[in-house]
Amino acid sequence: MNTDISKNISSGVSKVKGYVPGEQPQTTDWVKLNTNEFPYPPSPKVREAIIEQLGADGAPLRLYPSPESAKLREAVAEYFGLGREYAFAANGSDDILNLAIRAFSDTSKSVAALQPSYSLYPVLAKIQDASFTQIPFNADMSIPYEKIFASSANIFFFTNPNAPTGIGFPEEAVRKIVEGSNAIVLVDEAYAPFSDWSAAGLVREYDNLIVTGTSSKGWGLAGMRIGWGVASPKIIEVLDRVRDSYNLDRLAQAAGVAALKDRAYYGRMRALVVEQRRLFEEFLDGMGWRYFKSSANFVLFEPANARGERGANVAESLFEFLKGMKILPRYFPNEKRIESYLRLTIGTAEQMAAVKDAARKWAQL
Repeated sequence: MNTDISKNISSGVSKVKGYVPGEQPQTTDWVKLNTNEFPYPPSPKVREAIIEQLGADGAPLRLYPSPESAKLREAVAEYFGLGREYAFAANGSDDILNLAIRAFSDTSKSVAALQPSYSLYPVLAKIQDASFTQIPFNADMSIPYEKIFASSANIFFFTNPNAPTGIGFPEEAVRKIVEGSNAIVLVDEAYAPFSDWSAAGLVREYDNLIVTGTSSKGWGLAGMRIGWGVASPKIIEVLDRVRDSYNLDRLAQAAGVAALKDRAYYGRMRALVVEQRRLFEEFLDGMGWRYFKSSANFVLFEPANARGERGANVAESLFEFLKGMKILPRYFPNEKRIESYLRLTIGTAEQMAAVKDAARKWAQL
């Protein structure tokens, strides 16, 4: 039977085009720098924790994991210097974004975020049938505070450091947004491990603040889907109401605890990323290419060709040239404000050398 199911789809989902993640090549011979993954393996202690959790025969996998990810919540709280009651764990930080939308938005409670920002936010809002407001950054990419306060949003997403620009904002900016807004403010700190501060400690002061993080960027565990959040116990209780009963598997919980506890290893590895970021920005300076000063593990830059031309066609030309050499950056042809830019994840020294060599060749064409 050929059934037309369009009339059965919810009103929210019927309006949505699904989020499109970065391209995932199916072979390993690429210099893959398009989805901001960590360029180094996770801590050896993560592997040890997973093997220990499996046991001799994998029998523990027949049992449900801790429903609230108890040990991981404890590790998150310890990492950020907070009490256990402030911590939450989930299936990647995207899971927490989804839960926050579910808990704090509906047809009468709207959602807002700055633009450009993470393109998943409007998708989640529309699925919930909530109205979504994009608030453009000022021309210099500074924060338009008064427009945020005037938006009447019930939940406001603030990505810090921002994606896709990489710009990091100081503590004063977060405080100003939280204090000036009646909304639940969710600070998405996916890239904070490469910055010099976190807003996590502020949840002791503000009941309307949620700070989320992920193991995907700064801990080399994108394949495990481990996320966490911190917030007042009042908000944690609400998030617990709407999450899946077992929202994080047994191996992921063990891996997350081990990763958060190995500060020394990740401190060394992140320092390598930050140094390569500095060297790449120096390279861009030498090329005369514009870029946003980054506090993340990527750089958004605007290439110029041999004739000094810039623009969407120029960015596309470099993107296709690099892709032809099996180097994969991220290109945003549908984002008007950044269509002349490419975003490049910071990789290993060898990967970054390959990028620079290819970019020089393209610039001479």
